[in-house]
Amino acid sequence: MKTEKTKVISYIYRKNKTEILVFTHQTFPEAGVQVVGGTLETGEEFAPSLVREILEESGLVVDVKYLKKIGQTEYHRQDKPEINHRHYFEMDSDGLPETWTHVVVSDGEDNGLLFDFFWLTIKEAKERLVGNFGELLR
Repeated sequence: MKTEKTKVISYIYRKNKTEILVFTHQTFPEAGVQVVGGTLETGEEFAPSLVREILEESGLVVDVKYLKKIGQTEYHRQDKPEINHRHYFEMDSDGLPETWTHVVVSDGEDNGLLFDFFWLTIKEAKERLVGNFGELLR
């Protein structure tokens, strides 16, 4: 029997939407290149949940008013019996560094992990993102 989870996923763009923010796990490089996102907690709304996930995973403080929902998909995980109902949001950013490392601060299993952030072109992201995370990239 498959479990179902509701997820929020972020596309944080820069340079007129020609680059997107991605990260890798320092401790688990086999996890691949990902975008910031996570599980919607009980009672949470989509955009505030994503604001929380962005802060926990990247250290960035984001105002919910800058997030725009762009769509939703269903993803059947291959590594476990789980269906993810993904809700995708996008936002533009300016003034962020080229790269940085962040220690995840959360109540979840990612707490304490080191994430290395960097930018990819949209074409590179479509090729390198794991888990079908690039499915709504323009």
